[in-house]
Amino acid sequence: MRERRMAGTIRCLVRSRAADVMLAAVLAGYGGLDALTQPDWPGPRPAVAALVVASGVCLTWRRRRPVLAFTGALGVLTVVLVAFGHFESGSSLLIGLVAAYSVGVYGADLRYAGGAIVCFTAAMGLREPSGEALPDMLWTLAALALPVTVGLATRALRGRALVLEERTVTLEREQEQRAAAAVAEERRRIARELHDIISHGLGVVVLQAGAAEQVLDRDPAKARAALALIRATGQEAIGEMGTLVGLIRDDPEPSRDPQPTLADLERLVATTCALGLPVRMMTEGTAGRVPAAVELSAYRVVQESLTNALKHAGNARVSVVLRYQPDDLEVEVSDDGTGCPQGAGGRHGLTGLRERVSIFGGRFEAGRGQTGGWTVRASFPTAR
Repeated sequence: MRERRMAGTIRCLVRSRAADVMLAAVLAGYGGLDALTQPDWPGPRPAVAALVVASGVCLTWRRRRPVLAFTGALGVLTVVLVAFGHFESGSSLLIGLVAAYSVGVYGADLRYAGGAIVCFTAAMGLREPSGEALPDMLWTLAALALPVTVGLATRALRGRALVLEERTVTLEREQEQRAAAAVAEERRRIARELHDIISHGLGVVVLQAGAAEQVLDRDPAKARAALALIRATGQEAIGEMGTLVGLIRDDPEPSRDPQPTLADLERLVATTCALGLPVRMMTEGTAGRVPAAVELSAYRVVQESLTNALKHAGNARVSVVLRYQPDDLEVEVSDDGTGCPQGAGGRHGLTGLRERVSIFGGRFEAGRGQTGGWTVRASFPTAR
């Protein structure tokens, strides 16, 4: 990235340099031809034309050495005024305007430029009649001060644009860092939860294995049921272990708190209603066997969605739907509020939910509903 930016900067510098050389050549050629052919210039014409060409050539450095280019261009024209006499021409005006604008945009120290303007203005009235000298001097001063002022304003606007661009880049970088931190935190949280689920499953396997051993001789049917439970629990634990190993994480810290399941959703909904947000919960389909990790993740989706609705939905109603399908469990939480989901403080937990669902190979959607409000929909595969 840094190399590409440097290459782009070099290309811009090369193009700017070529443009300055071309502009200087055009103005120098135009000025020299004007001095040779037009009656507005004093004589001797060849010497004046050479000085005017030199004045135009000074604009070659109008970006790299703007003060030097400005003082050089006006200095040469001042020599023409002092040595050969007064002139009024379009070519000298163009050279002066370009030089003045350039020093306003790119010049760092304008004291020398101010001195050059004063000298040129004073020279403009040297050989003029007393009645015409002052108006010519004032007009020259205004003609040079105006492009300098425009250049200074342009520089200020460019500076503001650069600051805004840097702030935008900084905000984008901070947003990416926050999103990455949210993803990493969610992955660590999932790892801790899976650690607890797998530990619980292995504990069940050990207990059922002991029970099967005790009743193996006197009650084979009961032993067979215990072995079937061991087999199902072991398969589920293997699936969760594969998910756990796939996470890039630090070692999870075991938690002593029991992990919530879908059965705890009613209590979560009741708590949300008590906080002043009406919530309606519905179940579609026939509830089948759902892996414990999927139950926990589905619960987290509903929990985070209700929290966001409390913060951002305003005076709204919320609907929670669990859809049991043969190979999937779909969770949908929708509200009819008008709160803005974007901006500072807006639904940052969605990044973690998206990461959580993707880890289990599911699908996650979040956005405005067709009739307004906000809808979160997550689908988890339940077949292992």
